Amino acid sequence: MDDVTGTIKLAGAVLHLKWAPGDVVTEGDAVALMKRARELSGGRALPMLVEITGLQWIDQGALKAFAGSWPVTRAAIVGTTPVDQTIADFFTGRHKPVHPNRFFTSMDEAMAWLAEDSVMP
Repeated sequence: MDDVTGTIKLAGAVLHLKWAPGDVVTEGDAVALMKRARELSGGRALPMLVEITGLQWIDQGALKAFAGSWPVTRAAIVGTTPVDQTIADFFTGRHKPVHPNRFFTSMDEAMAWLAEDSVMP
């Protein structure tokens, strides 16, 4: 995955997808990251933390790919700028991902929301 923009890893029971400020994400990146997510999840559906702070651009093909089927129960999207919020809002409004998504400006709040997914009644 050396030529892929972004990283994805398993942190405990949470998939963690992260981009660096200034990154430009293409459909090829999205497909490679989704493939790696399936490998890491081992067939389980897991919550996912997505850090997009400072992301420069994500192309239409990548947005469509990301809205597809992931091994994910819910996704917390974390960003700190108005542009980050706009990217997240456009993604969820236009592409209607199959899993619940929520935008956060706080990593702690995002992780608390993801943890709710694993709480048994």
